[in-house]
Amino acid sequence: MDREPAALISTITAFLTAGIGLALAFGLKISQEQQDAMLKMLAATVALLLMIGPVIRSFVYSPHSTQTLVDTAEQAGQTNSPAPPVVP
Repeated sequence: MDREPAALISTITAFLTAGIGLALAFGLKISQEQQDAMLKMLAATVALLLMIGPVIRSFVYSPHSTQTLVDTAEQAGQTNSPAPPVVP
């Protein structure tokens, strides 16, 4: 996961979403309206992750990727070229 920080967030969200769905499937005692609302929220969450996943990945630099780019530039003798931002 150190190479894909956005994947970690998506994975955690997916597990939480699946856990709620599983609780509902095993008979969590809530009203039908609450159950419908939760299932709609789960569907919206999954759709949102699928839509914004590629956008998030385009803005996230992992420390491993950044270091690889810096090392490659140094080996090519391009030490004056700016490196991508380092995410703390």
